[in-house]
Amino acid sequence: MVFFIARNLGLLAVLWTLPVLIGDYNTYQLGLYLLYAVAAVGVAVCWGQVGFLPLGQSVFFGLGAYISGWSLRAFGESWEVWPLLSLAVIVPALSAWLIGWLVFQGKKESGPYFSLITLALSMLAFQLATSWNSITGGFNGLSGIPEFGGLDSFGSLYYLIAFCLVLALAGSSWLLQAPLGTLWRAISQNEPRLVFLGYSTGTLKALAFGYSGALAGLGGMFYAPHQGLVTPDLCGFILAAELVVWTAVGGRKSLLGPVSGVVLVGLLTSELRDVFAYWEVLVALLFIGVVLYLPNGLSGIFKPLSGLKKTKISPEIAIPARSSVSANGGLSLLFDNVSSQIGTVHILNKLSFHIKTAGIYCMIGPNGAGKTSSFNVLSGELPLSDGTIQINGQPLKLAQHRLSALGISRKFQFPSIFPELTLREHLSIPLWSNQAKAHQYLDHRLHRWRSQVLSSLLIQFPFLSNQHNLASALSHGERQILELVMTLIAEPKLLLLDEPCAGLSPQETKHVIETIREITQENNLTVIIIEHDMQLVRELAEHLFVLHQGNLLAEGNVLEIQNNEQVKAVYAGGSKT
Repeated sequence: MVFFIARNLGLLAVLWTLPVLIGDYNTYQLGLYLLYAVAAVGVAVCWGQVGFLPLGQSVFFGLGAYISGWSLRAFGESWEVWPLLSLAVIVPALSAWLIGWLVFQGKKESGPYFSLITLALSMLAFQLATSWNSITGGFNGLSGIPEFGGLDSFGSLYYLIAFCLVLALAGSSWLLQAPLGTLWRAISQNEPRLVFLGYSTGTLKALAFGYSGALAGLGGMFYAPHQGLVTPDLCGFILAAELVVWTAVGGRKSLLGPVSGVVLVGLLTSELRDVFAYWEVLVALLFIGVVLYLPNGLSGIFKPLSGLKKTKISPEIAIPARSSVSANGGLSLLFDNVSSQIGTVHILNKLSFHIKTAGIYCMIGPNGAGKTSSFNVLSGELPLSDGTIQINGQPLKLAQHRLSALGISRKFQFPSIFPELTLREHLSIPLWSNQAKAHQYLDHRLHRWRSQVLSSLLIQFPFLSNQHNLASALSHGERQILELVMTLIAEPKLLLLDEPCAGLSPQETKHVIETIREITQENNLTVIIIEHDMQLVRELAEHLFVLHQGNLLAEGNVLEIQNNEQVKAVYAGGSKT
């Protein structure tokens, strides 16, 4: 917290000192660049942190500017102008949130479509602002906008703009260090994994876009009195593209990066415009060079104190076990003539099996038998063409992110983690799922949560105690264990494990087997394991299902399956030595 306050006060001091050094006109120009920088910080949050690129940020900048301009022209110095000016931030924020919610809701990894939609919106907004003469002033724009509170745009207004920029940077940094920021970064790393941990990523992305809309509106609110004129160009694609260029040049993964990018390119442009006819070419070459050789922008070189620093390990807060899981035990699962088909390809063919009680079940069969596909149909990754899936006697018709709340957790065939998140963040995300309230994702104390299950797993797998390490530094086997631990922390009722020991050493495999057996017995879970390692199958399985060509070939205990002639004809398993 001391570092956070000192950093932002230091930046504010620098910005407040500059007018003395650069004079009134340059202060006026710098104020304009800082307004653009406020909007560019929103681009950096969406693009650099959450992982989707907005190409229409100018829409919300222009909307804020028009609302501010109209309010100041209508009420000037009157008190009524204050609530109206707040709409210059609120309306863009709500508009951006609504657009994000409509685009992202129920869809994963929709970033490219979102970028194209926002690009179209910027074009539409420009046409609307150009043609709606009675509201926007048409092509000539909205003119005659008075100063804000008597603040001179060549002097005193600059200090208010500088304060708002520091406020935007401080607020963004605080959000990114909060649990909400952790989830935003997790989306950019591995959105499908976050969905299966119980999070509505569409809602999270809409919140990020709404926040970026608020920042753009804030910049637009001060643009109107600063320039005294609002034109349709503010809503158009050119400004939207410039915000992206500035953010890329400065560094999209840093919060100070967009600020440095706006100021640098802005100053370069203002100097070149009057002395070099092809100044746009030089700016374009700068952008291309940064994209090719400096993917993290200039901030990737200088590493300004704008990124996230390691969170200090604070005293932990114990949370109770999920009583519903402990009391009710595992889930019953019924596949009744389940078929899945994509085009003419039949993936599952009237697959039927019934798991009535808690325990450890193994699903085996040759490659292509439909084992992983059965998990995919259950978790909504593949379409259910025919038949029914029932959980505890009720048809399963839920969005993917709601499966976790029902008590279903899944480990994927290949380690599905968040490479650039710390181990602490990996262990926290499933702990928060379905337990934390919405407002708690803004509470930094959520980072201190610790459950009994988590404490036990940290003892069993000591490498997880190095909580500031990035997951990208782990070996393949450690990544497998990390993902398994994440599914166990969620305290599920039905645990789906797809080859949990693939790539593990015999010693690691033995450790995982013991962990699965212990967790299952202690919590009375239903565990379904897809596995080719027959050693693990023999040691863990209470009941086996053998799949072949998308259907159930046989079921029974290990001895019964070993003696089944049909199974012998189509399947041969291996084991670790």
